[in-house]
Amino acid sequence: MSTEDFKVYESKEAEMTNTDRVVRETAALRNDLEQYTLDMRSRLRGDLKAYITPADCDKFMEDLQTMEDWIYDEGYDAQKSTIKKKLDELKARGSPLERRQYEYKNSKERVERLKVNIGKYRQLGASTDKKYAHIDKAKMESIVKKCEELDTWATNTAVLIGNTPQHNDAPVTCAEIKAKQDELVNFAQPILNTPAPKPKPAPKEKKEEAKKEEAKKDEAAKKDEAKMETEPTAEPAKAEAKKDDEEMDLD
Repeated sequence: MSTEDFKVYESKEAEMTNTDRVVRETAALRNDLEQYTLDMRSRLRGDLKAYITPADCDKFMEDLQTMEDWIYDEGYDAQKSTIKKKLDELKARGSPLERRQYEYKNSKERVERLKVNIGKYRQLGASTDKKYAHIDKAKMESIVKKCEELDTWATNTAVLIGNTPQHNDAPVTCAEIKAKQDELVNFAQPILNTPAPKPKPAPKEKKEEAKKEEAKKDEAAKKDEAKMETEPTAEPAKAEAKKDDEEMDLD
Protein backbone atom coordinates (compact mmCIF):
# COMPACT_ATOMS: atom_id res chain seq x y z
CA MET A 1 0.00 0.00 0.00
CA SER A 2 1.42 3.33 -1.07
CA THR A 3 1.63 6.32 1.22
CA GLU A 4 -1.18 8.01 -0.67
CA ASP A 5 -3.42 4.93 -0.41
CA PHE A 6 -2.67 4.68 3.31
CA LYS A 7 -3.72 8.29 3.84
CA VAL A 8 -7.00 7.66 1.99
CA TYR A 9 -7.64 4.53 4.06
CA GLU A 10 -6.82 6.37 7.29
CA SER A 11 -9.17 9.23 6.38
CA LYS A 12 -12.05 6.86 5.61
CA GLU A 13 -11.50 4.95 8.83
CA ALA A 14 -11.58 8.19 10.85
CA GLU A 15 -14.76 9.21 9.04
CA MET A 16 -16.43 5.88 9.82
CA THR A 17 -15.37 6.11 13.46
CA ASN A 18 -16.82 9.61 13.72
CA THR A 19 -20.04 8.48 12.03
CA ASP A 20 -20.41 5.60 14.50
CA ARG A 21 -19.86 8.00 17.39
CA VAL A 22 -22.52 10.40 16.13
CA VAL A 23 -24.97 7.51 15.63
CA ARG A 24 -24.41 6.31 19.20
CA GLU A 25 -24.74 9.80 20.66
CA THR A 26 -27.89 10.47 18.61
CA ALA A 27 -29.48 7.22 19.79
CA ALA A 28 -28.61 8.03 23.42
CA LEU A 29 -30.06 11.53 23.09
CA ARG A 30 -33.23 10.13 21.50
CA ASN A 31 -33.58 7.77 24.47
CA ASP A 32 -33.14 10.72 26.85
CA LEU A 33 -35.87 12.64 25.03
CA GLU A 34 -38.20 9.66 25.16
CA GLN A 35 -37.53 9.06 28.85
CA TYR A 36 -38.00 12.72 29.75
CA THR A 37 -41.30 12.81 27.83
CA LEU A 38 -42.68 9.76 29.62
CA ASP A 39 -41.41 10.82 33.07
CA MET A 40 -42.73 14.37 32.80
CA ARG A 41 -46.15 13.17 31.71
CA SER A 42 -46.29 10.93 34.78
CA ARG A 43 -45.03 13.68 37.11
CA LEU A 44 -47.59 16.20 35.87
CA ARG A 45 -50.23 13.86 37.23
CA GLY A 46 -48.24 13.27 40.41
CA ASP A 47 -45.61 15.20 42.37
CA LEU A 48 -45.52 18.26 40.07
CA LYS A 49 -49.29 18.71 39.79
CA ALA A 50 -49.44 21.40 42.49
CA TYR A 51 -46.84 23.55 40.76
CA ILE A 52 -48.64 24.20 37.47
CA THR A 53 -52.08 25.59 36.67
CA PRO A 54 -54.64 23.13 35.24
CA ALA A 55 -54.69 24.97 31.92
CA ASP A 56 -50.90 24.96 31.60
CA CYS A 57 -50.83 21.33 32.64
CA ASP A 58 -53.30 20.33 29.90
CA LYS A 59 -51.26 22.19 27.27
CA PHE A 60 -48.02 20.63 28.47
CA MET A 61 -49.54 17.13 28.43
CA GLU A 62 -50.75 17.70 24.89
CA ASP A 63 -47.29 18.82 23.77
CA LEU A 64 -45.71 15.80 25.44
CA GLN A 65 -48.01 13.48 23.52
CA THR A 66 -47.09 15.25 20.29
CA MET A 67 -43.42 14.84 21.16
CA GLU A 68 -43.86 11.13 21.83
CA ASP A 69 -45.52 10.67 18.45
CA TRP A 70 -42.66 12.54 16.78
CA ILE A 71 -40.03 10.35 18.50
CA TYR A 72 -41.58 7.14 17.16
CA ASP A 73 -41.96 8.59 13.69
CA GLU A 74 -39.66 11.34 12.40
CA GLY A 75 -37.42 11.06 15.43
CA TYR A 76 -35.79 7.89 14.14
CA ASP A 77 -34.19 9.76 11.27
CA ALA A 78 -33.69 13.10 13.02
CA GLN A 79 -30.26 14.60 13.45
CA LYS A 80 -28.60 14.86 16.82
CA SER A 81 -28.90 18.67 16.90
CA THR A 82 -32.66 18.49 16.22
CA ILE A 83 -33.25 15.99 19.02
CA LYS A 84 -31.17 18.04 21.45
CA LYS A 85 -33.14 21.18 20.62
CA LYS A 86 -36.45 19.42 21.32
CA LEU A 87 -35.16 18.04 24.63
CA ASP A 88 -33.95 21.49 25.69
CA GLU A 89 -37.37 22.96 24.84
CA LEU A 90 -39.13 20.44 27.08
CA LYS A 91 -36.69 21.00 29.93
CA ALA A 92 -37.23 24.74 29.67
CA ARG A 93 -40.89 24.06 30.55
CA GLY A 94 -40.31 21.32 33.09
CA SER A 95 -37.40 22.79 35.06
CA PRO A 96 -39.40 25.73 36.50
CA LEU A 97 -41.87 23.23 37.95
CA GLU A 98 -39.07 21.24 39.57
CA ARG A 99 -37.56 24.45 40.92
CA ARG A 100 -40.89 25.52 42.43
CA GLN A 101 -41.25 22.12 44.03
CA TYR A 102 -37.80 22.39 45.60
CA GLU A 103 -38.36 25.92 46.89
CA TYR A 104 -41.77 25.29 48.44
CA LYS A 105 -40.73 21.97 49.97
CA ASN A 106 -37.58 23.35 51.58
CA SER A 107 -38.30 27.00 52.34
CA LYS A 108 -40.43 26.30 55.43
CA GLU A 109 -37.68 24.22 57.02
CA ARG A 110 -35.08 26.88 56.14
CA VAL A 111 -37.15 29.60 57.81
CA GLU A 112 -37.60 27.46 60.92
CA ARG A 113 -33.86 26.82 61.06
CA LEU A 114 -33.21 30.54 60.74
CA LYS A 115 -35.58 31.24 63.62
CA VAL A 116 -33.79 28.69 65.81
CA ASN A 117 -30.48 30.42 65.17
CA ILE A 118 -32.05 33.81 65.79
CA GLY A 119 -33.19 32.59 69.21
CA LYS A 120 -29.74 31.22 69.96
CA TYR A 121 -27.92 34.45 69.10
CA ARG A 122 -30.51 36.59 70.86
CA GLN A 123 -29.78 34.70 74.08
CA LEU A 124 -26.04 35.06 73.57
CA GLY A 125 -26.40 38.78 72.90
CA ALA A 126 -28.26 39.21 76.19
CA SER A 127 -25.99 36.83 78.10
CA THR A 128 -24.48 37.85 81.45
CA ASP A 129 -21.96 35.03 81.31
CA LYS A 130 -18.53 36.09 82.58
CA LYS A 131 -16.84 34.94 79.38
CA TYR A 132 -18.60 37.78 77.53
CA ALA A 133 -18.09 40.40 80.27
CA HIS A 134 -15.15 41.98 78.43
CA ILE A 135 -17.20 42.68 75.27
CA ASP A 136 -18.57 46.18 74.82
CA LYS A 137 -22.19 46.31 75.96
CA ALA A 138 -23.29 48.26 72.88
CA LYS A 139 -21.90 45.54 70.62
CA MET A 140 -23.74 42.81 72.51
CA GLU A 141 -26.93 44.85 72.26
CA SER A 142 -26.39 45.17 68.51
CA ILE A 143 -26.59 41.37 68.26
CA VAL A 144 -29.99 41.42 69.95
CA LYS A 145 -31.12 44.19 67.61
CA LYS A 146 -29.96 42.24 64.54
CA CYS A 147 -31.86 39.19 65.80
CA GLU A 148 -35.05 41.21 66.19
CA GLU A 149 -34.65 42.59 62.67
CA LEU A 150 -34.13 39.13 61.14
CA ASP A 151 -36.90 37.58 63.21
CA THR A 152 -39.36 40.08 61.73
CA TRP A 153 -38.06 39.25 58.25
CA ALA A 154 -38.40 35.49 58.87
CA THR A 155 -41.96 35.83 60.18
CA ASN A 156 -43.04 37.97 57.22
CA THR A 157 -41.31 35.58 54.80
CA ALA A 158 -43.11 32.55 56.22
CA VAL A 159 -46.46 34.31 55.82
CA LEU A 160 -45.61 35.44 52.29
CA ILE A 161 -44.60 31.94 51.19
CA GLY A 162 -47.68 30.42 52.79
CA ASN A 163 -49.99 32.85 50.99
CA THR A 164 -48.43 32.39 47.54
CA PRO A 165 -50.05 29.81 45.21
CA GLN A 166 -47.56 27.06 44.53
CA HIS A 167 -48.11 27.26 40.77
CA ASN A 168 -46.31 30.62 40.99
CA ASP A 169 -42.59 30.97 41.59
CA ALA A 170 -41.67 31.15 45.26
CA PRO A 171 -41.54 34.80 46.43
CA VAL A 172 -38.43 34.08 48.50
CA THR A 173 -35.91 31.41 47.56
CA CYS A 174 -34.03 29.01 49.82
CA ALA A 175 -30.82 30.72 48.75
CA GLU A 176 -32.14 34.06 50.02
CA ILE A 177 -33.10 32.50 53.35
CA LYS A 178 -29.64 30.92 53.60
CA ALA A 179 -28.13 34.36 52.91
CA LYS A 180 -29.98 35.75 55.94
CA GLN A 181 -28.65 32.88 58.01
CA ASP A 182 -25.11 33.74 56.92
CA GLU A 183 -25.74 37.43 57.58
CA LEU A 184 -26.65 36.66 61.19
CA VAL A 185 -23.66 34.42 61.81
CA ASN A 186 -21.21 36.78 60.12
CA PHE A 187 -22.53 39.70 62.16
CA ALA A 188 -22.76 38.08 65.59
CA GLN A 189 -19.91 35.60 65.69
CA PRO A 190 -17.00 38.06 65.34
CA ILE A 191 -18.42 40.07 68.26
CA LEU A 192 -18.82 36.98 70.44
CA ASN A 193 -15.31 35.84 69.49
CA THR A 194 -13.74 39.09 70.70
CA PRO A 195 -10.72 37.96 72.73
CA ALA A 196 -10.49 38.97 76.38
CA PRO A 197 -7.67 41.44 77.11
CA LYS A 198 -4.49 39.88 78.43
CA PRO A 199 -3.86 40.37 82.19
CA LYS A 200 -1.49 43.23 83.02
CA PRO A 201 2.00 42.15 84.09
CA ALA A 202 2.94 42.53 87.80
CA PRO A 203 4.39 46.00 88.61
CA LYS A 204 8.21 46.10 88.54
CA GLU A 205 8.70 49.28 90.57
CA LYS A 206 8.80 47.58 93.98
CA LYS A 207 11.22 44.97 92.70
CA GLU A 208 13.49 47.67 91.28
CA GLU A 209 13.40 49.66 94.53
CA ALA A 210 14.30 46.56 96.53
CA LYS A 211 17.24 45.91 94.23
CA LYS A 212 18.47 49.50 94.58
CA GLU A 213 18.18 49.35 98.38
CA GLU A 214 20.07 46.10 98.45
CA ALA A 215 22.78 47.60 96.25
CA LYS A 216 23.09 50.59 98.59
CA LYS A 217 23.51 48.29 101.58
CA ASP A 218 26.18 46.30 99.77
CA GLU A 219 28.03 49.50 98.85
CA ALA A 220 27.92 50.80 102.43
CA ALA A 221 29.16 47.49 103.76
CA LYS A 222 32.07 47.52 101.33
CA LYS A 223 33.02 51.06 102.40
CA ASP A 224 32.96 50.13 106.11
CA GLU A 225 35.09 47.11 105.40
CA ALA A 226 37.65 49.15 103.50
CA LYS A 227 37.79 51.72 106.31
CA MET A 228 38.44 49.06 108.91
CA GLU A 229 41.30 47.68 106.84
CA THR A 230 43.09 51.08 106.52
CA GLU A 231 42.74 52.47 110.12
CA PRO A 232 45.12 50.04 112.01
CA THR A 233 48.10 50.89 109.75
CA ALA A 234 47.97 54.59 110.70
CA GLU A 235 49.15 54.14 114.39
CA PRO A 236 52.45 52.34 113.70
CA ALA A 237 53.35 55.05 111.23
CA LYS A 238 52.87 57.71 113.92
CA ALA A 239 54.93 55.72 116.47
CA GLU A 240 57.79 55.34 114.01
CA ALA A 241 57.81 59.08 113.34
CA LYS A 242 57.94 59.83 117.11
CA LYS A 243 60.91 57.47 117.58
CA ASP A 244 62.82 59.23 114.82
CA ASP A 245 62.22 62.60 116.51
CA GLU A 246 63.55 61.32 119.87
CA GLU A 247 66.70 59.95 118.26
CA MET A 248 67.37 63.28 116.65
CA ASP A 249 67.07 65.04 120.03
CA LEU A 250 69.73 62.74 121.55
CA ASP A 251 72.15 63.67 118.84
